[in-house]
Amino acid sequence: MLSIADVVVIGAGITGASAAFQLAQRGLQVAVVEKRFIAAGSTGKSGAIIRQHYSNETTARMALHSLRVFQNFAEVVGGDAGFVTTGFVTLVEAKDRAGLEENIAMQRAIGVNTHLVSVDDLRELDIHIADADTVAAAYEPESGYADPASTATSFAEAARQRGAQIYQDTRVTGIEMSGGRVTGVQTTHGNIATRAVVNCANAWAPLIGKMVGVDLPIEASRHQVATFQRPRAYAKPHPTAGDFINKIYYRPEGSLLTLVGSIDPSEAMQKVDPDHYNESADYAFIEDAAQRIRNRYPFMEQALSKGGWAGIYGVTPDWHPIIDEIPGGSGFFVAAGFSGHGFKLGPAVGVMIADMVTHASAPTAGLARALFRYSRFAENQPVRGKYEYSIVG
Repeated sequence: MLSIADVVVIGAGITGASAAFQLAQRGLQVAVVEKRFIAAGSTGKSGAIIRQHYSNETTARMALHSLRVFQNFAEVVGGDAGFVTTGFVTLVEAKDRAGLEENIAMQRAIGVNTHLVSVDDLRELDIHIADADTVAAAYEPESGYADPASTATSFAEAARQRGAQIYQDTRVTGIEMSGGRVTGVQTTHGNIATRAVVNCANAWAPLIGKMVGVDLPIEASRHQVATFQRPRAYAKPHPTAGDFINKIYYRPEGSLLTLVGSIDPSEAMQKVDPDHYNESADYAFIEDAAQRIRNRYPFMEQALSKGGWAGIYGVTPDWHPIIDEIPGGSGFFVAAGFSGHGFKLGPAVGVMIADMVTHASAPTAGLARALFRYSRFAENQPVRGKYEYSIVG
């Protein structure tokens, strides 16, 4: 194990791996400490949807930057992210059309390839979709999904190639401080002297925060995904979608599978211990997901349940991450609490972390992080989505 590093990254999910890549690329000696293995936490169980539909310009810019990385992953990072272009449809109630139109205008203004679609356009995109005449819809032709484990592993390998050291099966047991600044990290396999620590542990981030007396308002909640095998007559993959009427997201997987997850904010109430929770999907959830996807695709009445799984969200009070140095000048940096958005924003967040740690004079690629400051909670200035359907972010 390294005895000295410029920066220690805690956690090797998408956030930590992307950060390690960006920091190593800027010439820093990076040590990544992961208590299990790469993508073992939230990342490996992510639905891995890549979409740009956000109601805040900051997050929309992050999503657009990340999409470009996924589209050109082999050249920008190296390795394979398993990115598949399916297109992404946003479906909202007709009463939310004005908000959707304003949202699309903002996204288009910053370069997102998206547009409103008519009923006829929607049916041309997806002939099997039900109740198309009762919704307002937007479409992103470039979006889709990726392979979360492959993405994180590729980022980690790219970081290694640039000199980063990655220690798996290694727990952080303490963080050393002197004069209000980080001086080192204690682990189960030895100590590392450093002046910078990046807490990328997401749902586990509060445990790391407590080591330096920082209270992070992040709670672990269980998020389930159900899988269904479509009838062979419907083998053509459907678009990926955020269906705010049925409160689900869904995407294809391969030629016959459809993955379905919830976008009902009440799911955040399923608080769990992130180290001890049921990682299988509940029968009641699968049954409910089946009914919701049938509402949109009646042919799914003939689908076969293929079970599912459960992962972890690290949820903040406003469903947006904390990306900040806490307190300023301490060398203790946090990038956690992504509330289910972390994977799709991961490439951009790595850049933002590198800017933060290196005290860049201006945000790279316009990726500003002020919106995600830790103090917003004490200031009663939470990040708000602009529209009723904007749990999307």
